[in-house]
Amino acid sequence: MPIDTAKFRSALAQWPSGVGVVTTLGDGPEHAPHGMTASSFSSVSLDPPLVSICLGNHLPTKELVQRSGVFAVSILGKDQAAIGRRFAGMQPGVTDRFAEATWVTAATGAPVLADANAWLDCRVVYAHPGGDHTIFVGEVLATETPRVTAPLLFHSRAWGQLADPLPESITVTVTPRSRVFAVATPDDVASAPEHADHIEFSISDRTDLARAAEVHAAADARGLRTIGYVNDAFTAERESTVLGALEELTGLGCVQVGCTELAEATPLQVRRVLQDARVRVRPAEVRVRLRAHHGLGLVNALVAMKSGVRHFDAVEGAAPDGLPAADLRLLARQLGVVCDDEPVADEALLSSTTS
Repeated sequence: MPIDTAKFRSALAQWPSGVGVVTTLGDGPEHAPHGMTASSFSSVSLDPPLVSICLGNHLPTKELVQRSGVFAVSILGKDQAAIGRRFAGMQPGVTDRFAEATWVTAATGAPVLADANAWLDCRVVYAHPGGDHTIFVGEVLATETPRVTAPLLFHSRAWGQLADPLPESITVTVTPRSRVFAVATPDDVASAPEHADHIEFSISDRTDLARAAEVHAAADARGLRTIGYVNDAFTAERESTVLGALEELTGLGCVQVGCTELAEATPLQVRRVLQDARVRVRPAEVRVRLRAHHGLGLVNALVAMKSGVRHFDAVEGAAPDGLPAADLRLLARQLGVVCDDEPVADEALLSSTTS
C-alpha cells in the first residue's frame, strides 16, 4: 500500500541539510549558464573523488546536465540565503539569476560562486534512474574553498543556521591568574617565571603579526605555550580583519586565540564573529574578554556560549572594562553549565600588554 505523500515529505523535512547551487551549461551556441538551488547533494567516494546530485526529472536542469555532461556545486554560507532563494525561483521577476553575485567559470565551463564556502566542478560519470529523480554521479575535476564560515542550512522547509547547544562546562579565568605571563615584546618572554606555562600577548590587527611570530618563537624556545588575543574584536567594520588575524594566530601555533571587547559590542556582532572564528581557528580554542556595560555583557556571554566558546576571562568585583566573574558564574548555574574556575594567583605575574 503506498504511503501518504504528505507524510513522506513531512518526514524528509526533518532531515537538515546544507544548501548548494547546482550550475551547468545551457543549450545554444553560447551555452548560457543555468542553475538551481539543491540540497540533495552528497559525497560518494574519495578515491576517485566522486559526488552525487539528485535532480527531478521534470526540471530543465536535469535535461541540461544530461546533455552537457557537466555540473558544478557551489556550497552556500550562512549569509547567502538570498542567493539560495534566487536560484530556487523564490524571487518573482528575476530574469537573470547570476546577476546579483560574482561568478567565475570553472574548467568544465560551468559557473561557480566566487565567495562560496566551497565549490566543486564535476564531469558526469554515471546517471542512475531514481524514481521521479535522476541521480547524477560526478567526478570532481577541481575544487576550492574560497572562505570558511558557518553553513546555510535547510530544515523543515525553512532556511536557517547552526543552533549550537550550550557547552557542558566553561572555564572562568580571573585576572590576575597563575601560570600565565602577559608580554608585549619577545624580550619580555625572558622575564617569565619558571612556573609559568603560558605566554599571553595581544595584537590589534594583522600588521602586528611579525611581532606576534617573534613572541611565539621566543616562548616556544622556552617550552611555553601561547595565547594570542585580538583587540577590539567585535567592531563590525573590523570583522574581516579580526577573523583573518585570529586565523593567522592559529597558524603561528597558539593553543588558544582570544577576542577582546573594547568598543561596546552587540549580541548579533558577537555571534557573527564567534560563529565564524570557531570554525576558522580549529584546532585552537577560542576565548573571550567581554565588558559588562549595563548587563549586556551577560547577554553577550550567553551568545558566546551558544557559539561554542568555553573559555572566559573575567574580573573579581565590578570593573568598567571586564565582566564580573560572580555574574558569569551565576549565569552558568542558571543555565545548568558547570563552571570551572582557574585558581587566582597570590600575586600578579602580569607585565605590560599592548593596547
